[in-house]
Amino acid sequence: MLAMWKFERQKAEGRKQKAASTGPRALLPAAHRPLRAFFCLLLCAYCLLAAAACRRDMQDQPKMKPYRSTVFFKDRLSSRQLVEGTVPRGFLKTDTEFFTGKKAGRASLPANNPQPPAGPQPGVASANNASNVSGAAAYPDDVEVFPLPVTKEVVERGKERYEIFCTVCHGPTGNGDGMIVRRGFRRAASFNDDRLRQAPVGHFFDAITNGWGAMPAYAPQIPAQDRWAIIAYIRALQLSQQSQQPQAQPAAAAASATPATQSGGQHQ
Repeated sequence: MLAMWKFERQKAEGRKQKAASTGPRALLPAAHRPLRAFFCLLLCAYCLLAAAACRRDMQDQPKMKPYRSTVFFKDRLSSRQLVEGTVPRGFLKTDTEFFTGKKAGRASLPANNPQPPAGPQPGVASANNASNVSGAAAYPDDVEVFPLPVTKEVVERGKERYEIFCTVCHGPTGNGDGMIVRRGFRRAASFNDDRLRQAPVGHFFDAITNGWGAMPAYAPQIPAQDRWAIIAYIRALQLSQQSQQPQAQPAAAAASATPATQSGGQHQ
């Protein structure tokens, strides 16, 4: 048994040696084997370099900067022109009353025939100022009804925008006594005057959009939705101040009727 086991072991070792002598590694001479290892390492290094080259920093990314020229396009302009007939969504402004405060059909005038806006102009003596035209009749082109539902949220938004843009001139109660007026600036219009109480809402929208007198245009700063919200809050201010005026007027009349006395007992 022992002799048979030794024979089988020698036979297995002989098969291993034969397989090693006829395998792939036996095809290469011993001198070429280090060269093969070198090529393997070189290939690995190349793969690592290729992977590292895929990384790109944000400051080096390829992009077109506004108003810069480029050789990529034929016209050498990086900013591309819009497709002919393109209309930006939300900028078509088909609702004339909402975006202009004017009645439909009266918002646009011919460019070669400019006309002054309807209604009394600040600092200009006109026929309308001389007559007793007031209310909506003084501003026939302006809308008289809000083009959007006036809700509590709209009035609150208007109050917030009013305190940002309007309080400095017109004051917190709309009497035209804002802080810059107290510092010497021209007095702003009082929303509690009968003329502005009776003015249509479109007149306020026109004044905010295009300016009025010393007041600049606020269209670039205030969107149309917020302009209507401000007007809704102005109407609320007018109602709140109107309820206080009957109580304030008798007191003012009594103060003016009572002569002030000096220390010497003489009347002014």
